[in-house]
Formats: sequence, structure tokens, C-alpha cells
Amino acid sequence: MSWPVTTRRDQHNRVLMWVEAREHLTGDPMPLGIWDGRDHQTFEVAGESRAFFGAGNIQQLKAFTSEAGVVIQNYSLDLAAFSPEVRALVRGRDVRFAPVKIYVVLFDPETGAQLGLHRVFSGVIDGAPEEIGAAGGQALTKLNLVSNARLLTRTTPVLKSHAAQSKRSDDKFFQYADVSGSVPVFWGRARHRPSS
Repeated sequence: MSWPVTTRRDQHNRVLMWVEAREHLTGDPMPLGIWDGRDHQTFEVAGESRAFFGAGNIQQLKAFTSEAGVVIQNYSLDLAAFSPEVRALVRGRDVRFAPVKIYVVLFDPETGAQLGLHRVFSGVIDGAPEEIGAAGGQALTKLNLVSNARLLTRTTPVLKSHAAQSKRSDDKFFQYADVSGSVPVFWGRARHRPSS
């Protein structure tokens, strides 16, 4: 399923972005909502009211797609670097690997009534470089996003063996892991010993 952020004949789409970043010094969660409208507005998302700040255009390179499987989706969103909300997000919070969700909200172009809200992306921020435009150009903050499918590609940092566990704190939990399953265990009955 594809969700292009364009104006259609019977509806008008807007992009909402919810970032769950943390404060630099304390590590306390400081979520922030940004949308591509002009005014600040409250939307009901997942059963709770969330404030989204109007930060100008959120430009994307391609339409959001939803497909089955473990395909890692990469997106790049361009935000106006000098918007106060974007500065608060990128400079006032730690956005490295911060969870991000993107929604598309549908409006009736004639009445302005909200027709629906759909989540189209769930992932993390993989980078937020700033690009200063040429003289008279626009400065942009590019958010590089990767979908949650990337979490399935992580490798185990350490093997679960007695040697690896002993390096941590002389932990003997895996001392007999290499012979586990090959030694018979007699639960609730006497062990038969051959007569000598």
C-alpha cells in the first residue's frame, strides 16, 4: 500500500511526525510532534491527545510504502532547519536512534473536517545532518529514517558460553552448557548402576 503525500480530488493529506527523543543531559524522554501545517494543532493518536507543532513543509523523497516481510525501508525527510521546533528537536534533544512514527492525516478540502489518521511508518532516526543552502537558499535538516525491520538484522554482541560469561563477572551460569542435553537426568527415580 502506498501513501503519497499529495492533494487528491476528494481529500487533502498532511504529514505528522512523532519523535520520542531524550534530553541530552538527563536522558529523560522529551517527545515532540511536528506536522506540515502552519498552526499548532492537537490530534488524537493511539487514544491520546498529542500536540503537534506546525513546522512548515515536511518534504520527502518518495511515497511511504507498506509491504509484508522484513524489507528495511529507508526514507529521507527534509525539514526547515531554522524552524524553532526543528531546532528544539535536533539541537535540544538526543535524536540518535530515537523512535519515530509518521502519520498521514486526511482532511476534506472543502470543509476542513478530519477524515482519518493512519500510521504509515515506524522506525528510528539514523542521522540528522544539517545542510546550509547557498546564498538566498534554504537551510535544511535531513532526517535519515530506517524502519523497525532493521532491528532484526542486529547480531548478538557476545556468545552465550561459559568462557564469555566468565569474562563479565566470574559468572558460572553456563559452566555446563556444552554438555547440556547429552547427560541423562534421572528425575524421581533411582539411577541404574551396573553391578561390578
